[in-house]
Amino acid sequence: MVAMVLVPTVGLISACYIPAVVSARRGDPAAFWIAFGAAVIGIVLLFIARLPLYRQGKFLTFGSKDLPPLHRRLYHAAYLFIGLSVVTMLLLLLVLR
Repeated sequence: MVAMVLVPTVGLISACYIPAVVSARRGDPAAFWIAFGAAVIGIVLLFIARLPLYRQGKFLTFGSKDLPPLHRRLYHAAYLFIGLSVVTMLLLLLVLR
């Protein structure tokens, strides 16, 4: 069941993502905006995911073990978006080099 959703989703994302990175050599800033948007979404999700900890006064904790289940999912999704942003920026560095 998961594969029926995951495979087309990855295919659609790749169909938009890879041409944006390749066209960066011609000066198209789409890949940069993808990376920037993913970073912003990731930071906002991370802030929302850690809100219960902030309300408890826990500002310097690491990991998601103290988070409720919904916020734990948001925490992992945030790092997924941040990771996508980092990978896109590294790909841009390689392509534009």
